[in-house]
Amino acid sequence: MPSPDLQQAQRRIDEIQSLYRQWLRLLPALQAAQRQWRQASGLMRQLEDFYEQEYGPLNQAISAGLPVDLRTEGEYSVMSEDALYDAFGERQNLAWAWMRLAMKDLDRWGESEEQDAQDAQDAAPPEG
Repeated sequence: MPSPDLQQAQRRIDEIQSLYRQWLRLLPALQAAQRQWRQASGLMRQLEDFYEQEYGPLNQAISAGLPVDLRTEGEYSVMSEDALYDAFGERQNLAWAWMRLAMKDLDRWGESEEQDAQDAQDAAPPEG
């Protein structure tokens, strides 16, 4: 690659500096998203425990006439089996999507490192 002139070099450095600045602005939101994910995981564990241990007996009691108030603030009732089942599925879909994003990013780094190692091996003098 030919050596860039001053204007080209400055333009490129400014462009990359802007990208780095954008990364720094996104970083706190990404860190917050991880904290929110951990919080959401704790909520889902509690919902799963409820579903596995308490939902059945409560559902039977309600079906038998236990007069509980199932009104909500607009969301589905947790006594609607579909509400919890759908929440578990949504969580799983999100987890897989986050995992795929992370793996794609990590694989890209791994491929770069593997290519660097292969380039170094190709450049090495033959043994013998």
